[in-house]
Amino acid sequence: MIDTLALRTLVALDSAGSVTATADALGYTSAAISHQMQKLSRYLGAPVTERTGRGIALTPMGRELSRRGAELLQDLESLETEARARSGEPRGRITVGGFSTGIRGVLVPSLPLLKDTAPELTITNIEEEPDELIDMVTAGRIDASLIFDWREASPLLPSTLNSELIAIDRADIVMHRDHHLASHDQVRRQDLLGEVFVSAPRNGVCHRWLTALFDTLNAEPRIEYWAMEYDTQIEFVRAVGALALVPRLGRPHVPDDVTVVELDDPSIARWIYLVWRASMSASPAIGLLLEQMKAVAEAAAGEVADASPSM
Repeated sequence: MIDTLALRTLVALDSAGSVTATADALGYTSAAISHQMQKLSRYLGAPVTERTGRGIALTPMGRELSRRGAELLQDLESLETEARARSGEPRGRITVGGFSTGIRGVLVPSLPLLKDTAPELTITNIEEEPDELIDMVTAGRIDASLIFDWREASPLLPSTLNSELIAIDRADIVMHRDHHLASHDQVRRQDLLGEVFVSAPRNGVCHRWLTALFDTLNAEPRIEYWAMEYDTQIEFVRAVGALALVPRLGRPHVPDDVTVVELDDPSIARWIYLVWRASMSASPAIGLLLEQMKAVAEAAAGEVADASPSM
C-alpha cells in the first residue's frame, strides 16, 4: 500500500512547485522530501518526479497520483474527523496558526476556557504572515489558522478550505498626548494628510492597509519610520511624535503619554477569520475553537466600547 506520508509529500510538492518550498511548507528538510519521492518511485516501480534543469517536476504519473491522492487524503481526514466526532468530545492535538495580535487578542485568552471545557484537547500554535498561514493549512502542516483582511469580503481561499468570521476589528490612530489632534474625539482621513506615520514594513498587509486609507484622497501617507510590531510603533509615537494606525484587538498596553483617537469611519477595520480544511469541518475541536474565539472577541469588543472615548 502507498505510504500516506509519501503521498502527502507528493501532493505538497505538486502544490508548492519545488523541493525547498515543500520542505518549508511541511516543516521537513529538503533531503527528507527527496527521500520520500525516491521511496514512492521505488514502490511504484516508476519515477514520480524528473529533473528539469536545477529543479524537479512531477512526471505524468506523478501528477495523476497527486490529483487522486489529494482527494484520497481529504477523504481519509474526513473519515478520521467523523470517527472522532462520534464521541462528541473535543480531544487530541491541533495546531492553530495566527498573526501576532490575533494570537494575543483571541487565541491566548481562549486557551484557559478551552482547557476547562475540553481537558483532553491539546492546542499548540505557530505565528506567521496570513498568506503563509493559508498555505500551511492547505498543506496540512497546521489544522486551522486565524487570518485577516482589511476589506469587507470573504477571503479568497482554495476550495479545500472553509472559513468563518471571528471578529470585525476597528483601528484607531495612536498619537502622543501633546499632538495637535490628541484633543479630538474623532479624526477624519483628511486630518491625517501630511502627518508623519510609523508603519509596518513595506508591502506587508498592514502597510497596504495604511496606504489604502489615503486612496480616496488621491494621496499617500507620509511614512518616515518602520516597525513590524505595534509595541515598537508605539515607542516611535512616544519618542518622535509619529502617528500609528493600530487595531483594537490584541493592542499592546498604551502608556500614559500616548492617546488613542477614534477614526470617524467605522469601515476602517480588519475582518478576522478562522480557516480550516473542509475535511475537518465535523471536528468537535474546530467547533469548540470557533465558539470560544467568537466569545473572546465579542467580550473584547464590549470592553473597548465601555472604555471609549477615554481609552
